[in-house]
Amino acid sequence: MGFFDKLRKKEKTEVPVKNAVSGEQSQGYDPKYPDVCRFIWKNYVPKRGQADNLQGELLREIEKLRWEAQENGNINWDEDFLYFCDFICKTLTQQAIFSEEEKEETISIMDTIKAYGTYAEKANSGEIPYDEIDMCKIAYTEDDLYDRICDKIAWLHIKNPEPMPYKKNEDIGR
Repeated sequence: MGFFDKLRKKEKTEVPVKNAVSGEQSQGYDPKYPDVCRFIWKNYVPKRGQADNLQGELLREIEKLRWEAQENGNINWDEDFLYFCDFICKTLTQQAIFSEEEKEETISIMDTIKAYGTYAEKANSGEIPYDEIDMCKIAYTEDDLYDRICDKIAWLHIKNPEPMPYKKNEDIGR
């Protein structure tokens, strides 16, 4: 059985995932602002390429991270995904609208997503021997952490309803 076969056999409900913020088993999370996120997606996220505003780009990036984890098991994890984690974290924690606790939560969430992706990259490259790969560390596939970040992006939009400037990063291919 190859690496890809191991990924295919993994089911989402195989092992309970602990919440990166509380350390407790994830109880799920009900998004607070799904309508705002739909508005941002529909109006600010282009069909291809980067958005030309901050709200759209942040949402595009977190959804790219979610898709890569849930649909691909982080098999394509690369520097672009690392950049997304760092950019989302840095951008949201620089916003005065968030409390220190909310900023710490953002850091914890993005560090968790990045840790899963980094592990997947090491597993995929052979840096982790095949027989030592822990499939539970490959990809964070629950929605709760991604939804929490989406809510922060929505809150940023609520507090700044006009498109915020964003300079596209020409080094990003995703």
